Amino acid sequence: MGTLKASRPNTWLKGLRRNLRQAFGFFDAELGYSAASLSFYTIFAFIPLLLIALSVTTRLPGFSDQLADLREFLMGYLLPTNVDAAAHFFESFLGDISRLGIMGALYVIATSILFFKNYQHIASRIFRSETRSFWESLTTYWTLMTLMPIGLALSLYFTTTAQVTLARNPFLQGLDLAIVAPYAIAWAAFIIVFRISANKPIQLKNAAISALVTSLAWNITKELFVAYAVINKAYTTIYGSFSILLLLLLWVYVSWVIVLYGMRLCEGLNSLLGQGEGEE
Repeated sequence: MGTLKASRPNTWLKGLRRNLRQAFGFFDAELGYSAASLSFYTIFAFIPLLLIALSVTTRLPGFSDQLADLREFLMGYLLPTNVDAAAHFFESFLGDISRLGIMGALYVIATSILFFKNYQHIASRIFRSETRSFWESLTTYWTLMTLMPIGLALSLYFTTTAQVTLARNPFLQGLDLAIVAPYAIAWAAFIIVFRISANKPIQLKNAAISALVTSLAWNITKELFVAYAVINKAYTTIYGSFSILLLLLLWVYVSWVIVLYGMRLCEGLNSLLGQGEGEE
């Protein structure tokens, strides 16, 4: 009788460990390959598409004044080790976008479709959900890409406005929202991305927890990555001016690894704590 009672906790613990492994499955070697493939498409499709959407956004009434803040924010994430080079690329791209032409537009459309298709396949595998149809996937992510710069511009605008308001208050003027804003913006962005990418009901609290962890990991890793690039001069010595491209590729890959593991955490929490209708 005592043996039976003692075996029950062991059975429960084994079942819990098995469920945790199935839910999270963090150490998946395929995530590294997925991050590598997404990094390739990011360089050739996602970044040009994002800059095109940003260019269109800044031409809307009331958004042109946010161009400098948007540029500084995006370049700080796309190439944190060399913001000046990223800013030069940004200005050059925006200056040439009007001369993109039919072939250039077709290239961006074709590569963006390949990017979205690859991303949707990886996301559906991580979240163990059905893959969206081609047109549904295309319209969903194109809409997300279009609204992303607008959301960033609005976030930066309200952050600046709130900072000015705080500066007028003698008790709160020492509070710097610029420190908190990148974490908050990334947190909100990851919540949206995770819930859209899942293509199934995801509880808001699970998306919020995993997005918070991902945002913290991403921003902290960015600071560590910049410090590493400054200290380690081997890349510049060996590759010269090509070291900028190498560091860009490395940073994009590291970013995708963090994002994909954030998705895995979101799916793990959702499976472990139970699925909901998203608002529960």
